[in-house]
Amino acid sequence: MQNDDFFQTHQVSDMLADIFDDLPGFIYFVKDLEHRYVAFNKRLMNIFDVDDGADILGKRDDDFMPPNLFKEIMKDDISVIETGESIINRVELVPRGNGFVDWSTTTKKPLFDNKGKVCGIVGVTRPFSQGTTSLMKNEELGDALETIHISFRENLPISELAASVHLSLSSFLRKFKACFNMTPKEYIRHLRVQEACHKIIQTTHSFAEISYECGFADQSHFSREFSKIMKETPSSYRSRFRIK
Repeated sequence: MQNDDFFQTHQVSDMLADIFDDLPGFIYFVKDLEHRYVAFNKRLMNIFDVDDGADILGKRDDDFMPPNLFKEIMKDDISVIETGESIINRVELVPRGNGFVDWSTTTKKPLFDNKGKVCGIVGVTRPFSQGTTSLMKNEELGDALETIHISFRENLPISELAASVHLSLSSFLRKFKACFNMTPKEYIRHLRVQEACHKIIQTTHSFAEISYECGFADQSHFSREFSKIMKETPSSYRSRFRIK
């Protein structure tokens, strides 16, 4: 498939984009081998804060995102292109514009030409809540998940979470990681960081106050965990997104 054919093929993808705009919170995109956008839905325009899709067409993530976020996205894109293997339901905090982040699951799949060679990437990012609605009702994990979402700021012994759903610790850890691709402790840390993101841009609270409000041991612990997950420091995040 030649490059022109690739772009013509994604006239169909443009029509698919309209479908994804009818699904609340979904982000749809197609990229070529140079990581340039060739199709996407309007929700991506909102995230990149552009009014015209022409401002995105042919551009890459680094034209809109800071280096720390772009590097993580590029790493996954390169993996899909080089291996031809999909990334399925990666749980991550995804920017939603203006400094807000939400739990999302991202799936990226390779596109192949008529010779079987990878010619691009198609991907969908969906709100995490839509992917976990059934899990929240799951008899095995539901009660533990509800406890985590209500009390993530507190010190939650994982053994007690396992006991609350009548599972051994090893079974609980195995089932949890199978669902979320991370451990319960990692999941709790991500919830705390998500809450911190919102407080950083919506309040004037000090980082010491935010660290306490979100359940971190101290400001140093908060800064380490925030930087690890968001790939930048809390102060950098506030300077970029603080509501004036």
